[in-house]
Amino acid sequence: MSTTETRPRPKRTRTKNTSHRPALALSALPAQDLDLEPGKEHLVCPDCRMPCPITGLRSPKLVPHDGQHRAQRCIGSNRTVLVDVTVEDWRQQLDGVFRDADSRRSRRQFYKPMPGPATPLHRIGRPSAESALAAYRAHRKQCDACTSRGGCLTGTGLAIGYAELQRQERATRLQAKPMPKRRAAEWAAVTPAVKATAVRRVRDELDATVRQISSKLDRCEREQLDIRIAELKETLRRMR
Repeated sequence: MSTTETRPRPKRTRTKNTSHRPALALSALPAQDLDLEPGKEHLVCPDCRMPCPITGLRSPKLVPHDGQHRAQRCIGSNRTVLVDVTVEDWRQQLDGVFRDADSRRSRRQFYKPMPGPATPLHRIGRPSAESALAAYRAHRKQCDACTSRGGCLTGTGLAIGYAELQRQERATRLQAKPMPKRRAAEWAAVTPAVKATAVRRVRDELDATVRQISSKLDRCEREQLDIRIAELKETLRRMR
């Protein structure tokens, strides 16, 4: 047998050895660490936190037991026990512990509400680049997914809408400036061809985007395609 191993001994052994440490009073231990039922007397050793039977009638003490590492005897072995608590008192204390535990409630959890869907730009009365920018900033302030490096699908859609409105307002301001007659005549001559080319380019992109829809796409990819399809359809509607 190895020197680091201890001999197996009966749990309720009778021994004349007594620890020199002061007696352990049961009243100083929590009620949940005790079991004073007749024939089952044991407690949780305060030194190694292991359940340990109590032996002896005239001089109760803890039986020799191993520590947590099971390589040597616990220093609480053969320690005298001072039984200063009756079984009835122990049962009342244990009932009070259970009632107190049942009456406790976990701390209330507060969850940050999910931001509601942003108001679409077409529902904003006479949408402008300024109102679109305000809606985009309000969404980013409430959305946890929108950071300095990226944003959610809703935030991306609002950003695209703001950029489109800003481009339209810039084009409107340029058109409001008076154009020389010669320049206006030249532009009027090429406008139909330019418009037809732009419509054909948008329609080709729309067809290619629709063909990308398949059952292999996940939810995020499908949402991105739906947003792009809606943008292309809106662009075609404005060109006609």
